[in-house]
Amino acid sequence: MNTGTTAAAPDNPFLPTFGTTPPTLAGRDDVVARFARAFERGPQHPDYTMLITGVRGSGKTVLLNEAEDAALRLGWRVISMSASVRDLCRLIAGAAQRHLSEAVDGAPSRRISSVQVMGIGVEFEPSQQTDDAHGDVNLRAVLTSLAELLARDSTGLLLTVDELHAVSLPEATELAVTIQHITRRELLPVAFIGAALPEIDETLLADRGMTFFQRCARARLEALGHDDTEEALRLPIRKAGGRIDDDALEHLIGASGGHPFTIQLLGYHSWEMATPAARISATHATAGALEADHAVLEQIVKPIWSGLSKTDRSFLWAMSLDETDSEMSCIAERIERSPNFAQTYRRRLIDAGAIESAGRGRVRFSYQQTGPWLRSQR
Repeated sequence: MNTGTTAAAPDNPFLPTFGTTPPTLAGRDDVVARFARAFERGPQHPDYTMLITGVRGSGKTVLLNEAEDAALRLGWRVISMSASVRDLCRLIAGAAQRHLSEAVDGAPSRRISSVQVMGIGVEFEPSQQTDDAHGDVNLRAVLTSLAELLARDSTGLLLTVDELHAVSLPEATELAVTIQHITRRELLPVAFIGAALPEIDETLLADRGMTFFQRCARARLEALGHDDTEEALRLPIRKAGGRIDDDALEHLIGASGGHPFTIQLLGYHSWEMATPAARISATHATAGALEADHAVLEQIVKPIWSGLSKTDRSFLWAMSLDETDSEMSCIAERIERSPNFAQTYRRRLIDAGAIESAGRGRVRFSYQQTGPWLRSQR
């Protein structure tokens, strides 16, 4: 009997939003295991202070979220900040003061983020933990007091800082000196994880005073391999009650380049093309890939391009003449520079996430949408 109603299509399982944890966190188990072990073993573990680096869309913020959730499950307190805010150290100190007050009162562990701090305000009460000149909470004093209290309860504090490459040198210096003193010298339970673009090695970390950050354990996020990419696509589809044909899956794997954010875009748009059937065919995958290409171009490629110098751009223009991988010797000839000069800009562009190595003496665009877009601009 026809009731006149149809079953609702399953919800799209993919989440193509920066910083949002995907339905399946594929290919990052080793990094998650590293900081989980460090939290359990304490300040002497090398991964207790860690720097995660990767290009845009590689999953840095997602891993910070995972670390924060892991710390909360252990009963820790969490301070989550972004270096893009002003007065980073003051905000961290204010968040630590709130945690200290709550810990004394017996309030449960929770996460305090820069958004919460800036949204509801932080009231500073004059005490032995304030700076006499400004009346602000002293970062080292309040973090030390909080860490000592948490150590007595056999818990800890996790401090995460996203976009660490954007922090100013004075703020970075204060933060580095504070954590080094509390965590590495006093061995108090304040774990630190920062996330940054690879360019941090050529900017902030190039300063001689940044020895603490230079010595943090490193987790470099590379593109996912074929099997991990397949898992990131197939598993959410299956869990949502959908299906994907094998040829469609291979098309999406090839189109993704192993970039986690691109994978989410491809899965999302292919699912939308298949709705309401929830079975993704090669036709749906091809149409979805076109939509994903546009999003990658607008959200990743063009922002990278806007931050490049004139010489950086000339290097990419020279690469765009090739339909496949580019020879470094050919690029040097095209931009009329020496091979050593070209190598310098090769390193800069790899750090910026614009290109990647394609083997000895060869490079390719990190995002395959870059070449066609540049050729269309000629």
